Amino acid sequence: MEEGGWRGVWTRRGNSNVFDARWTRAGERPITAVLRMRLQDNFVCISRRNSSDGNDCQYAGRIEGRRVTGFNICNRGGGPWSGTIIRGQRVPDLGTRWDEEESGWRGVWTRRGNSNIFDARWTRPGATPVTAVLRMQQQDNNVRIERRNSSDGNNCDYTGRIEGRRVTGNYTCDQGGGTWSATIT
Repeated sequence: MEEGGWRGVWTRRGNSNVFDARWTRAGERPITAVLRMRLQDNFVCISRRNSSDGNDCQYAGRIEGRRVTGFNICNRGGGPWSGTIIRGQRVPDLGTRWDEEESGWRGVWTRRGNSNIFDARWTRPGATPVTAVLRMQQQDNNVRIERRNSSDGNNCDYTGRIEGRRVTGNYTCDQGGGTWSATIT
C-alpha cells in the first residue's frame, strides 16, 4: 500500500481481521502498527493502533477487484491511500461446528467464537455421553487437535487433513485410537 510517500505491507494474522503493518520511506525509520479491519460489501474501515510513531489513524476505503483506494484521518494529518490485495494460499476456515465420527461415537464440536478452542460432546447408543475441550492448531490444510479435560479421563491427540468441508485423519488416546472424520459447518 502507499500513502504520503510511505510504502506499506499489511500482513494478515491467520483468518482474523487483525493485520501487522510496516511502512518504509527512504531516509526515515520504519513504522509499525496493528490494524483491525471491518468489511461491509466492498467498503473497508481500518483502525490503526499501537503505531510506533504514535500516529494512530482511521482508514476508509473502497475495494474494486484487487485494488483499494480511500482516505485516512490520523492524530497528525491524513490523506489519500491505496493498496493492492495479494492473496496467499487460502487456508481453510475452521467453521463453527464439526460433526465428527470415530469408532462408533458421534461427536459435535462447537467453536468458541473465532478462537481455536472447541467444546466437544460425543454420544453412542447405550453409553454415557463424553465431553471434552479441544484445541486446534492449523497449518495450511493440516490440523492437529488436542482433546483435554475429557469427562471419561481419556485424553487424545488427533491429526487430520481438511479437504473442502471434510476432514479425515487418525487419533491416539490414553486408551485406544483409530481413524476419524468430520464435516465442517
